[in-house]
Amino acid sequence: MALSSESRSRSNGKPHVLCFHQDVAPLRTVKVQGPTRGKHFYGCSHWPNSSGFFKLADEEDRVQELQFLLLERDTRIVKLEILIEELENEVNNLKQAKWKLEDDVVEMAIENTEQLAMISSATADKKLYNLSVASWVLFAIVLLLLGRG
Repeated sequence: MALSSESRSRSNGKPHVLCFHQDVAPLRTVKVQGPTRGKHFYGCSHWPNSSGFFKLADEEDRVQELQFLLLERDTRIVKLEILIEELENEVNNLKQAKWKLEDDVVEMAIENTEQLAMISSATADKKLYNLSVASWVLFAIVLLLLGRG
């Protein structure tokens, strides 16, 4: 037994039942022998060339409830897709920040190496200067001692 896909508008306080063609399904009465004889039903407005739509009038209509659940599901999916996109953007921003920090670390390492080389060179120059001063002092002492002797 098929259910209508939606209710469009109300007539006499009851919603119109729509068939699969999205047309108002007319209210009819079962005329064939059987347990449903005399019951009212909604059938496709294109009957007998119809989609097979059939719904008893007293049948509990869960279409709106199911449509609401589908809408809630679709809304949740959209919210989650938006959240995924935001998180992907945040991940990309963090990756870019990481790459910048890595570049900064490499640049600082190069600067530190250059500074260490300059300090090492300055220390070597200072040692060389001190050594040459000490050798001149020693030379002067040796000359003084030779001059006395």
